Amino acid sequence: MELILDSLESLIYVYEEIFWLKECFAILKSLIVFVLVWWIMRLQYRMELILYLGTIIGVACIFFGDIGYWSDNDVLKLIAPASLFLLAYNKKQNNDALLFIFLIPYFITSYEFYRSSYYVMMSIVSHALVISSIVIVKQNMYLSLFISAVIGILINFIGANYPPGTNDILLNPALITLAAKGLEHYTKDNRYTDFLKSFWATLMCFAYFGSWAFHYIKPVFPLYRH
Repeated sequence: MELILDSLESLIYVYEEIFWLKECFAILKSLIVFVLVWWIMRLQYRMELILYLGTIIGVACIFFGDIGYWSDNDVLKLIAPASLFLLAYNKKQNNDALLFIFLIPYFITSYEFYRSSYYVMMSIVSHALVISSIVIVKQNMYLSLFISAVIGILINFIGANYPPGTNDILLNPALITLAAKGLEHYTKDNRYTDFLKSFWATLMCFAYFGSWAFHYIKPVFPLYRH
């Protein structure tokens, strides 16, 4: 067990020292998850397999995140392409269950509401503001992209400056998606799905390129670290 931990610590050190290598591995893992979801969608027992995959990712997020092997942005790289695919692949809303099954395990494992009452209150306020913004801008593509970009920037900024998991408490993309989908089912307005497509596409761009941006900004403009 000690040998395994020593090996993981060595790998973490390599990750911290060689930024481009870390990003390449993250992209490779993201591609593997996407291919698995694409393949599972063609199988008969896709619901069960999607549930297993989502649960594995959620548990891995806890373990690898706690030891510093995965950052919050690495996790976003894993789920963003697959989430966008499940939204785009949706035919007559019959894949909403698959999207829920994929994201709920990640949400359960990433939303650390038990951290403190302060974070719970901040989470309620932040998600209420986001959902209110979605309700307002869902009819306008440009405003939708703007709100999505703001959320993407905040996720990168919080992930670079605060303890792991903080941005999943304040701006949890799975919770935002589940809430928007719930509003869609309640109002029978499919424009929420249109918003979510642009939302996940924007988050995917920020997940892949935001890490590079903040990596090169730090030497010029050191960021505050809580």
